[in-house]
Amino acid sequence: MSYEAYAAARAAILTSASRRIPAASAASQARALGLWDGKNPAVGSDAQLGLLLDLGVFSPVGGHSPALGREASMNPPPPGSEAARVMAALHETRITLFRVADRHPQGGVWIDDLLRGMPVHVQDEGLARDSMEGVGFGGRLMPIDGYEMTCGVLAPLLDSSLDLLLGYPLPPTPVPASMPPLTVPDADDLATLRQAAGKPEFIVQLYRASLDSGAMGPRRRD
Repeated sequence: MSYEAYAAARAAILTSASRRIPAASAASQARALGLWDGKNPAVGSDAQLGLLLDLGVFSPVGGHSPALGREASMNPPPPGSEAARVMAALHETRITLFRVADRHPQGGVWIDDLLRGMPVHVQDEGLARDSMEGVGFGGRLMPIDGYEMTCGVLAPLLDSSLDLLLGYPLPPTPVPASMPPLTVPDADDLATLRQAAGKPEFIVQLYRASLDSGAMGPRRRD
């Protein structure tokens, strides 16, 4: 089965699941991410909206249930189909931090997975662009057919993003015009990140660090 077929199934499943996020859950996710104007979600870009939807689909805060579970029960894919394999993979996602290393000869890229401490083959056309080598990201990956795929959204990471995630103070720093290579943290900081990644709140902290460092652009200000 091809990456293209899996990618199409992933997009269809996640789009449908995102429509099953109740308004109350969307509000909770927006508040958790600092994307709330007091009455409604307030996002400055489609990428920021993607973070909100990701939480609502996979791991919502505020006592809400994941929309992916509702999608699986209300719109189950045909057994044995590409969609069924993708649905199963979406229930086995792993949250990680990584740097794009190089193009993979079979398509996609090699990444340096900072939390697993190993190279991983990720099929993703966007990450395979020339300008992505060395750039850092955080988010969910799903295993399928011997490689991994992204799950609809990734949070770009600056060095300052990791500083925030580690709890270091963030001095005023201009946001670069383009994403620079991510510096690999030292062994102690990596150990701290690996321990933190096992906690339920890590994904929100990760997305907040990307947002608060400016890596995802400015928030909407009304």
